[in-house]
Amino acid sequence: MMPKRLHSLFAALFVPALLASAAAQIPPPGGTTSTMGELPDSMNPIDYASPDGQFRATFPTGCARIFTKMNMADDGSDNVDVRMVFVTCDRANTEREGCQVNARLGAARGLSGKAAVDRVLTEVRELLDGYGVVPARQSPIRRDFGPRGVVEGIDIQAHPQDGKGDVWIRGLLRGDDMYFLIAWKAAGGMLDDPEYGLFFQSFVPWVE
Repeated sequence: MMPKRLHSLFAALFVPALLASAAAQIPPPGGTTSTMGELPDSMNPIDYASPDGQFRATFPTGCARIFTKMNMADDGSDNVDVRMVFVTCDRANTEREGCQVNARLGAARGLSGKAAVDRVLTEVRELLDGYGVVPARQSPIRRDFGPRGVVEGIDIQAHPQDGKGDVWIRGLLRGDDMYFLIAWKAAGGMLDDPEYGLFFQSFVPWVE
């Protein structure tokens, strides 16, 4: 059974280490299905709900369309051990800026508390490597949603070693599920944009 508090594990276990290939580039197991969804109003931040990924988040202005990708079993059903849902916004229709939520439902099933934390941290390291950035700031995250449970994880703001650009990654663990929130801006200045702060702060791992 998962321990109630993993905050100290996240605080103690994350250290920059040898990084593997990018998790963002690894296709999910089984088949996939993809859709392009139209958001109702790109002139304002959009509260978006994903029943497939079991989350809500507020995407920034300029996200007139979002791209959703989820894994399915080879027979086309959703009978898979780990259900992955990627929801991506290329802001202003450019790949050089945007944000993504990657839900991995059931990814921590059967793991001890430490093993689940290690899995989250490994995925975060792989994402950092995939974007070619190194951490500039990092901190553990813990949010208590009362009867909806506790979400814990790691928050990292990173930059390339040479040149400008910002990447913000948050890896979260809630029960058997893992969530990875990612935002990127090749031109830099993302951390001064309050809409990205809203994107991270607004995330909740459920859909009402």
